[in-house]
Amino acid sequence: MTETTTKIIPLRTRLAMYGSGLFSDGATNVVIPLWALYLEPTPFVFGIVIGARSLLPFMLSIHGGVLMDRLGVRQVMLFFAAIGLIVPILFPLLPWIWMAALLNLILGLSSTMNWVGAQTLVGQVVRDDPSLTWQVSFCNRLGHLVCPLLAGVMWDLFGPKGGFGVTFVWAVLFMAAVSILPRGKDSSKSLVQKAPDPFRARDFLPRLEDYTKAFAMLSIPLMGVAIAGSVLNIAGGAIQTSFFIAYMKEMGLTGTLIGVVFACLNFSGLVGTASVSPLARRVGDVRLLNLTVLAALIAITITPLLGVFLSLLLVTVMRGLSVGISQPLMIMIPSKLVPSGSQGTVVGLRISLNRLMQTILPPVMGGVVSLVGLEHSFYWVGGTMVAIGCGLWIIFRPPSFLHG
Repeated sequence: MTETTTKIIPLRTRLAMYGSGLFSDGATNVVIPLWALYLEPTPFVFGIVIGARSLLPFMLSIHGGVLMDRLGVRQVMLFFAAIGLIVPILFPLLPWIWMAALLNLILGLSSTMNWVGAQTLVGQVVRDDPSLTWQVSFCNRLGHLVCPLLAGVMWDLFGPKGGFGVTFVWAVLFMAAVSILPRGKDSSKSLVQKAPDPFRARDFLPRLEDYTKAFAMLSIPLMGVAIAGSVLNIAGGAIQTSFFIAYMKEMGLTGTLIGVVFACLNFSGLVGTASVSPLARRVGDVRLLNLTVLAALIAITITPLLGVFLSLLLVTVMRGLSVGISQPLMIMIPSKLVPSGSQGTVVGLRISLNRLMQTILPPVMGGVVSLVGLEHSFYWVGGTMVAIGCGLWIIFRPPSFLHG
């Protein structure tokens, strides 16, 4: 971060931003699949439960981003943080598979809005300084390193209540981080020079005009590059947080070992995120994004070839490095293309399309598993994503003057 930028951003604000990245999600990507498997569903129903997490974010992420632009990031984040406090407690109290899908529907929206808010803050504060982007991404990766490992251990020791207990504690810490954000609509400079627009009941309702303006942003060439890369990257993540866990369970791995795998995934993501600035200067933002997205997809596709735990761990580290590098680029590239007052909208657009992929892919892969088996489903689904990625790389090759 430059000296000028550091002076502009108060310490309280920076700590709140780092905390919002660190505690924005927690262990839900590990605990929810373990809970669903604990209830012994069919592969197709398992896919529906996991996909439910992304349905509401697909429909409402753009609206949530617009609300953050209109009403202020802090207010919207606090609302969803309160929801995130309550829902994890309900899972072990309501042990039915259909209820798991319903609760995951709500928890998915809450955790997504947490992360939308963290990214919107970054875009509003320093659009042109990549250092803060990777620092918040680094904190997010650190949270995903510590929390899944802790949740896996607590699951093995205390069962589902232990795993969901970790998720609840993470939600408390997220609310504490958001609560210290200064009040205000615009997070640029002091975060206090603009008051939020007055709240009206109709603000809860999505507006067609907001969605039209958001999707119009896809006409910006570099916006298409970043969002296409983001959607493909999230496709690999959707497999990783659903049938990859089922594959590890089939291998006989315990909850602790699964937590270790995800901890290594996120530790390598930390390394990747920390190296993004020098790599981007050498390779170019867009070319680096394309390369790392394809590498991450290939890593998840070859999972069935790795019947030994250490080999599985090695390729997971490869995927973590790739995702860690690509994540800050997906935030940084679009944020440079729109003004401060539209940061929430552009983040919501990207997250909405990501969640569409996360909603569709698990049930589709569940159907493929029913037809060809778990191992071969990785080749069919992952191979399709790699082919699409290669095609998009050709379509979205940037002009030479963009340096990658």
